[in-house]
Amino acid sequence: RNYGIRAATRHPIYENFRVKAFKALLTSSTSDDQFTALGELLYQCHYSYSACGLGSDGTDRLVQLVQEMHHSKLSRSGEGTLYGAKITGGGSGGTVCVVGRNCLRSSEQILQIQKRYKGATGYLPIVFEGSSPGAGKFGHLRIRRRSKD
Repeated sequence: RNYGIRAATRHPIYENFRVKAFKALLTSSTSDDQFTALGELLYQCHYSYSACGLGSDGTDRLVQLVQEMHHSKLSRSGEGTLYGAKITGGGSGGTVCVVGRNCLRSSEQILQIQKRYKGATGYLPIVFEGSSPGAGKFGHLRIRRRSKD
């Protein structure tokens, strides 16, 4: 397998920008435009990572199914609740993060994607939903660089 130098060089540069833009969007007021922009950033992250040769067919298929679901719901009813997806973890991981509204319709759409994936591959992916309380509950460790004196 060949790994392209340009894609591997571009990815961390643009990823840095995307992370900063994502962080800024998280602090803005909640709106459809905000969700759409967050979703677009996730898609860009995913495709950039895959262009480096680090993705997988399974995660690419899941991201594509999320994107198809989003576009089909928008075109039919204007009620899309899933906005974006990307591979998570490192080293060709098998987990996909999906950004969507916190509502029953989003859960239903995820289950539809899960069924479509199984129909295409024979494998039923596991769905993790929600998040942990994170560092806000468990605390964090701050690491600081010491200056050279």
